[in-house]
Amino acid sequence: MTPLDFVKSKLQELPTLPLIAQRVVSLLNNPCSSAADLEHVIKHDQALTARVLRLVNSAYYGFPRQITTVGQGIVILGYKTLSKLVLSISIADLFRMKGKTKVFDRAALWQHAVVTAVGAKILARRAGLPFEEDVFIAGLLHDLGVLFLDLCLNTEFDEIVALYTGDRIPLIRAEEKVLGFNHTQVGKMVAEKWNFPPFLIEVIRHHHQPVMNRNHWVAVALVFLADHLAQETGVGFLEGYDADPDFITAVWTWLELKPEQKPDILQQIKEELLNAGDFLALC
Repeated sequence: MTPLDFVKSKLQELPTLPLIAQRVVSLLNNPCSSAADLEHVIKHDQALTARVLRLVNSAYYGFPRQITTVGQGIVILGYKTLSKLVLSISIADLFRMKGKTKVFDRAALWQHAVVTAVGAKILARRAGLPFEEDVFIAGLLHDLGVLFLDLCLNTEFDEIVALYTGDRIPLIRAEEKVLGFNHTQVGKMVAEKWNFPPFLIEVIRHHHQPVMNRNHWVAVALVFLADHLAQETGVGFLEGYDADPDFITAVWTWLELKPEQKPDILQQIKEELLNAGDFLALC
């Protein structure tokens, strides 16, 4: 059995998303869903309600007064933002699942996910694009395939980690060398199994190779750049990149941004991370 066949077989054993996350994904896929539907999902889970209110009242959002109910949170933050906040909490729980390798740092991978999410949101804001919350959640999810490889492989993933840590080969190239495929393909399969919205599936599959002639290419391009910027912050898991600098410049241009803005955007990411401690602490 090839590694890809083995991964596909293990995919059938993949646990379902937590029930709350399933319900939120269902709401996100339903254009007729409402704030009342979301409040109904959240308020019957006391632990989730407490975690949601903790994040809503965190320094990251910086509201001047205390938000004491989920209903208030929906009114102030908006239905879309709060639904993705709930999904963020469920996603963080996935990073606590026990993996095969003893040397791969799940917490560092989560930190990288948060930095990418913050960066994607800032880039969207700078570009004047109405995708801030979409790309935030996409940034959190973009390396979902890495998690699954850690969960279902043993010897092969140890080899990948050894190449990455010892030989300093970018993670995606180490995966391709050992397996013949990479985490973006695996992440797409997981996202489809969990019925994620199409834009999330696209970002997970193509965040290393965005192109302009694909659906949701803007979200993919934003997460691609944010992923690169996350590496430069030095925070969390640093997977390494070997993308062509001219191509990276082209992606900035696609979004009508300028590479010269990078130092300022990096500084803004670092500043926002100072207020994102509650997100970083989810895992």
